[in-house]
Amino acid sequence: MLVAAIFILATRGSSSRISVTQTLHKIDLVASVNSINVDSAWSQEGGITRGGAMRLSLDDLRVLTVQEGTLAAQYGSVTACTDFAKPNACVLLADMLGDAVVWFALVSSDVLASREFLTLPGLVDMQANGDEGILRNGWVVKLATPVKRECGDTATSSLRDFITRFPDQLSKTIVNLTTDNVGSVKCQ
Repeated sequence: MLVAAIFILATRGSSSRISVTQTLHKIDLVASVNSINVDSAWSQEGGITRGGAMRLSLDDLRVLTVQEGTLAAQYGSVTACTDFAKPNACVLLADMLGDAVVWFALVSSDVLASREFLTLPGLVDMQANGDEGILRNGWVVKLATPVKRECGDTATSSLRDFITRFPDQLSKTIVNLTTDNVGSVKCQ
């Protein structure tokens, strides 16, 4: 409390702005979804699930239950999956605590490679000594070692160089659904 009061007094006459950073969501689980069963009143509104539970049968034969009150993604530029009838139409990205889903996103699978790869927005940063990449929307994904960088004739010296030259909307991130990590990045 004392630190906050000192900060406010120190910045009171300042013209600089204070910005609040977004919450990062670390993705521990990435899986293609074979089938989805939801309670009749289930919905995800305002970043939280309501009206019951959702049960997901994953491609690795696990069954997960997303309980009412679980935090849900704000999708932004990523397409939310709404086709709960077609097998493997959705990919689950989840922040897990043991077997419990703490936060999740249910995104539409890639049309051509729905069981192999998932395309997400480009990376904007890295953390954890280069083991994790951060997407513009605050989703934190595991990185393969090394991450393949594809950009035609343009060479980059490292993933950091690639992110600097082709951040967010200038690139896309390809998640390997077998290894559950980013296998490659491509410039647009």
